[in-house]
Amino acid sequence: MSSLSRPQRGICSSWVGGLGCSLLLTLGVGPREVRAQGGGNGTFYVGTYAKNILVIDEATMKVRDSIKVSAIPYAMTLSFNRQHFYVFDPFSERVEIIDIAGKKSLGTFTLNSATTQVRMTGFNVDPLERFAVMVIKSYTKKLDRYEVGKPTLVRYDLVKRVVTDTIPWPKGEEREAAQIIFSPKGDVMYFFTTDDVLVYDTQTLKQVDRWDLSRTLFEEGIGRLNFGFGNDIYEDPGHYTGLFRISDPVNHRPLMGVARMDLVNRNVEYFYVLGPSQPVGFSLAPGRTRAYGLRSETGNYQFWSYDLEGRRVDRRVEFRGRPRMGLTVSTNGSQLYIGVAGSTIDRYDSRTFELLGTTTLNADMTRMILIPSGPSPRPGSSPR
Repeated sequence: MSSLSRPQRGICSSWVGGLGCSLLLTLGVGPREVRAQGGGNGTFYVGTYAKNILVIDEATMKVRDSIKVSAIPYAMTLSFNRQHFYVFDPFSERVEIIDIAGKKSLGTFTLNSATTQVRMTGFNVDPLERFAVMVIKSYTKKLDRYEVGKPTLVRYDLVKRVVTDTIPWPKGEEREAAQIIFSPKGDVMYFFTTDDVLVYDTQTLKQVDRWDLSRTLFEEGIGRLNFGFGNDIYEDPGHYTGLFRISDPVNHRPLMGVARMDLVNRNVEYFYVLGPSQPVGFSLAPGRTRAYGLRSETGNYQFWSYDLEGRRVDRRVEFRGRPRMGLTVSTNGSQLYIGVAGSTIDRYDSRTFELLGTTTLNADMTRMILIPSGPSPRPGSSPR
């Protein structure tokens, strides 16, 4: 891994492997020079505590519109075709469907009744938007207490707006939460357990296959691997690139690395260890040759730069962060956006990590989603 550096004075020292100021000058980027171009032509959708979703042009960082929602948009799920948001209230009891292009609400749904509150977690919409799969838990008010129901895995019909099926817990193992991912075609869904991935037919809700992920990784020499399968807007449908955590089988040291998984074909495309495990995140850049992460500890805020082709961390740079931050990579890869907590979005140059500017909104934000311009993926579409 690289040595730690600071983004302003002495920026040349942030490069590793003998690279110095001469290379920076060759690239046309001096120690204090920043690129004037914008971060791309995408569109930000920023949920706020003012009960709206702000629509912001990435190129200008100006608010051009606002979408009114019925409650604070505490969580926002983007549909596969990027045409709808599924917006959760702060209690996870009500979902509002937003038409992104029309900038309007298509209605809300809840499973609450007069005496029972039902919270929905692990919400995932199938690519064709026929139904959603989620974990629900009920809280029924009695005269002297609340009766808490067991967590239940269900299928919710998005057309009829009703729960149609209860799905038995895989292996009979009841749990408070579940990670379920749909295939790009929407024909199967993947249920993640501790050691394997169970494949379910989305029509019959029956298990049809199983990927013994722990065995695959053991045969590759990794051992038990903790990999999150998180969605990234710059990734190919059905593929997942991110950090994994493992324990060194000899010295029992926690290590971290990068892996890319092809979930549809159940294949580990590549993996490599970076070094000792660190509390840092991972966000892909367009083109998937680079990624960036945040290390966020009180008094120790860092940008990390991952060179995915060189299989290394090539830069770690301190910056003036904040206790709660979210990182978004611009749609052309030239800038890094820091937001989520508070009412400001800070823009940093992705090569020099210098602060380029700050956009101040009229309300604190809850979520921030950046959608690239151009055609949206279609269910069953081939990778880019």
